[in-house]
Amino acid sequence: MTPLRGVASLLSLALAAALFAAPAAARPPTPAPTPNPINAKIKNSQQQIEKTKAQLQQARGQLHQARFKVQNISSQLNETNAAITRVTGEIGDLDSAIALTERRLAVRRVQLADIQASLKRHTDALDKRLVDIYEQGSTSYLDVLLNATSFEDFVERLDFLRFIVRSDTELIARVNAEQHRYQGLVADLERTQADLDAQRSDRETKRGQLSVLADRRQELLYAATLQQNVIQQHVQQLEDLTAAEEAQLQALIVERQREEAAAARQAQIDACAARRAAAAAAGQAPSACVSGHFIWPAQGPVVSPFGMRWHPILGGYRMHTGIDIGAPYGAPIVASDDGVVLFTGWYGGYGNTVIIDHGGGYSTLYAHCSAILVSQGMAVQRGQAIARVGATGYATGPHLHFEIRVNGVPVNPMTRL
Repeated sequence: MTPLRGVASLLSLALAAALFAAPAAARPPTPAPTPNPINAKIKNSQQQIEKTKAQLQQARGQLHQARFKVQNISSQLNETNAAITRVTGEIGDLDSAIALTERRLAVRRVQLADIQASLKRHTDALDKRLVDIYEQGSTSYLDVLLNATSFEDFVERLDFLRFIVRSDTELIARVNAEQHRYQGLVADLERTQADLDAQRSDRETKRGQLSVLADRRQELLYAATLQQNVIQQHVQQLEDLTAAEEAQLQALIVERQREEAAAARQAQIDACAARRAAAAAAGQAPSACVSGHFIWPAQGPVVSPFGMRWHPILGGYRMHTGIDIGAPYGAPIVASDDGVVLFTGWYGGYGNTVIIDHGGGYSTLYAHCSAILVSQGMAVQRGQAIARVGATGYATGPHLHFEIRVNGVPVNPMTRL
C-alpha cells in the first residue's frame, strides 16, 4: 500500500465514524399522536347530556311537587263540595222539619182556640148562673125544691141542683186543664220552631262560608293546574332534548366506530389469526373469527323482550332496542363474543355502559352497569367479565339491558344468542 492510498483509507474511516457518531438530536423528531377530535366531541356531548339530565331531574322534582299540589287542592275542593252537599241536605231536612212543625203548630193553635172558646162558654154559663144566684138569692133554687111533690122528688131535685153546680165546676176545671196543656204544647212547638229556624240560619251561614271557600279553592286549583301544565311542557322539552342529545352522541360513537373500525378489525383479525395458529399447532380445528352468534352475557330470565313497549319511566310506547335480563345487583356481565372495547362510561339513559366491537359490522352493548371492569381499547374474549349488573340510568331495578347491533342498527338479540 502506498502512503497516499493509506491516507485516503484513513480519511474514509474518519468520515464514516463521524457520520455514525452524529447525535440523535440531529434526526427528525417523531411526531406526537394527534388527539382524536371525535373523542372530544363525545366527551362534550356526554357532559351536555349530564347537564340536561340534571335539569330534567330538577324539572321532574318540580313536576312531582306540582302534581301533589294539584291533588291536594283537588282533594280539599272535593271535601268542601261534599260539605256543601251535606249542609244543603241538612237545610232540606230542617225545612221539612220546620214545615211539619208549622203544620202541627197550626193544628195545636186551632185546638187551643177551640178549648179556649169552650172554656169561655162554660165560664160564661157558670158566671151567669152565679150572677142569677147573687141577684135572685136562693129563692129560685128554693122554689125548685119547694115545688117538689114528694120527699123523693125533693131529694132528686136537691141532688140534681148539686150535680149541676158540681158538673159546671168540674167541667170548667177540665177545660181549664186542657187549655193549660194545649198552651204547653203550643209553647213547645213554638220553641221547637224557633230552634229549627236558628239551626237553619246557622246552616245557611255555614253553606255561604263553604261556597266562598270552594270558589277560592277552585281558583287555586286552576292556578296549580296551569303551573303543572307549564312544568309538564318543560319536562317534555327536556326529555326531547335528552333524546336528541343521545341521538347525537350515538351518531358520534358510530362515527368513531367507523374511524376505529379498521384498527379494531385488524387487531381482532390478528388475535384470531394467533388463536387459529395456536389451535393448528395443537392439532385442533381453528375457529372462525366472526360467527355472528353470541353467548348469554348474564344469567337470568328475559324480563322485557325486543320491540315496542310502554316505557316504565318516560311513559309512552317506545322501541325497546334490546332485551332486559333479570339478574341480581352486582352479578357478573361477560363479553358475548371476542372483540375490542369501543366505549365505556355514562351513556345517557343507558347509564354506565360498555360497547364492544366484534368486527364484521357486529357490536354489542351492555347497559345499566353498577361497575365497569374493562377500559376503552382493551381486547376481550368471549365469556370474560367486563362489568357488573346495576340499575344506573333509566332503570326501575337491577338488570342488564343487552343489545346486538349490525352496522349500528339494533337487531333482536334472541336471533343471535
